Amino acid sequence: MADIKTSLVIPEDIYRELKKRAAEENRSIKSIVIEALIEYLSKSQSSRETRRKLIEIITSPVEGAGPEDYKEYDYEDLD
Repeated sequence: MADIKTSLVIPEDIYRELKKRAAEENRSIKSIVIEALIEYLSKSQSSRETRRKLIEIITSPVEGAGPEDYKEYDYEDLD
């Protein structure tokens, strides 16, 4: 897979902390940013799947339960 060169603007305090941590860990800023992006992207997909499963469980019919039960737990916004 080919590398893509990109630029971004981040707050100076975040950059300083990133640079400091990279030096402490004897790593490049690039490697830390790539690791953080991979972690974010993997959690993002996992989180969406987890939310979908939770919504499926919550909205599955249960004997004796009705729509009024959802209001008790603020589930009106589950779309």
